[in-house]
Amino acid sequence: MILARYEELCRERGEYPSTACAVAGYDKSALTNWRKQAAENDGMCSISSARLRLIAQHLDTTSDYLLGLSDERHPSTPAIIEELTRNPRKMLLFDETEGLSDKSMEQVIRMVRMIKGLQDD
Repeated sequence: MILARYEELCRERGEYPSTACAVAGYDKSALTNWRKQAAENDGMCSISSARLRLIAQHLDTTSDYLLGLSDERHPSTPAIIEELTRNPRKMLLFDETEGLSDKSMEQVIRMVRMIKGLQDD
């Protein structure tokens, strides 16, 4: 599965599969070894998680997609990022509180709860 999806993504990008191997620190023989392993092991080959992650990042996909655990080809944006993008005021609050100490953050949270009319826990 890894090899088939890997080669498919490389073709779509117009990139030689050996190029993505090099990005992850493999030499050209790695691709030959993967093909041999895949032929012997029902399409599966051995690769470290760190190098799989590097290849996935290079191909703008996820490790789960390459492994066949997901059909989602591109990384999803976490919901919090989408919410901050949609609501500039929340983004402003996020920016303004960056770097505050834990004590200061607790004060901000108390003030927000007070404004919202919520009781402190």
